[in-house]
Amino acid sequence: MKKYLLACTIAMAFAFYAPLSISTAPLGYQHAQAASADAGKGMKRVTLIIKKLRDAMGSMKDFDELEKAGLRKKDVDRMRRAMDTKIQQMMEDAIYAIRSI
Repeated sequence: MKKYLLACTIAMAFAFYAPLSISTAPLGYQHAQAASADAGKGMKRVTLIIKKLRDAMGSMKDFDELEKAGLRKKDVDRMRRAMDTKIQQMMEDAIYAIRSI
């Protein structure tokens, strides 16, 4: 029952946030060319966001080293929480950029 509710919740969330683009008008050459240029810019943005996200996730290992080097656990935990927040925001940015393509 819990899995069913979770699946329904995820499906509803996706349905509300998924972009709708229903068009019956045919696209002209200029529209297609502009869409292609926008998609190229969008792909560059997605690639950059994913690269930064990968770097941020890799830096999480550095916090363990800081703690071993003698930094207080409280300070290291604060840094971890800040990085977690940054990673979450970057993931949301990546999802938004992918949807906009």
